[in-house]
Amino acid sequence: MKRIATVISMLVFSFLANAQQELQISQYMFNGLFLNPAYAGTHPYWSGTALHRSQWIGFNGNPWSNMVAVDGPIQGKNMGLGFMIVNDNIGLTRVNDLSAAYSYRIRVTSGSELSLGIRAGIRNTTFNVNDLENIVDAGDPLYNANESLWIPKFDFGAYWYSQRGYLGLSIPNVLAIDKRKADNSDAGIRRHFFLNGGYVWDVNSSGSVKFKPSFLVKYTPNAPVSVDLNAHFLFNDRFWLGASYRYNSAVVLMAEYQITEKLRAGIAYDATTSAIRQYQNGSIEVMIGYDFTKTLNKIVHPRYF
Repeated sequence: MKRIATVISMLVFSFLANAQQELQISQYMFNGLFLNPAYAGTHPYWSGTALHRSQWIGFNGNPWSNMVAVDGPIQGKNMGLGFMIVNDNIGLTRVNDLSAAYSYRIRVTSGSELSLGIRAGIRNTTFNVNDLENIVDAGDPLYNANESLWIPKFDFGAYWYSQRGYLGLSIPNVLAIDKRKADNSDAGIRRHFFLNGGYVWDVNSSGSVKFKPSFLVKYTPNAPVSVDLNAHFLFNDRFWLGASYRYNSAVVLMAEYQITEKLRAGIAYDATTSAIRQYQNGSIEVMIGYDFTKTLNKIVHPRYF
């Protein structure tokens, strides 16, 4: 049974590594920089977010991830900067990303802007066979094949937004360079396409309750399309409560609370709906964010996205 479980795990992880190489998180709607470099600097202040995700809790070798993102505007310019560190772990594979984003904003109407962004980064992927347990054939050369690979990569994004709505398109891995190849190409990192959007409506006349539907579509060549449908309610511009449905994958419950004028925290739980649900106990995320500004009136300018 242990050998069967190991084989199943390797097949699952191999599929994930080839079908979706970008980080899977549920609370992306609370910091768009996770998805799109054009999000950088779209608020009039610097902001930081840290997130931890444990996926498929109880599954041996389950994925887990850490992310830290900071972004803000360049004072006096229609430009923004963003910085992100990602640590992603799945089975014997460790992925570390370090990247910087630049955006340029163009006014579309008196109440909306279009931001165009690029992101440049370096990805280090390591495969450590020393983490294997119960090796049957220690003499197999495969068990001495520890690898570490450095890949420069570039992303592109476009992001339209107003006070109440947004629509974004991003393309991670527009270019990834593998120095092992003679032509510096074919790094084995697939190009992805993300399309997301949302809008905020007042539920009552006082505006104390708001409704925010949103969506995310993820496409990778030669892999199934992934679709998230999200619905959130905001109470008194302070407490978010919502749910998401990830097609053929999970149902997500999440909440975010504005602890102070600058500090917020969130939590999400994914209940898996796919065939792997009987082998694990779901996924959980915790998030904390901070807005670096001296003056910020959340009542007049609440953070919707």
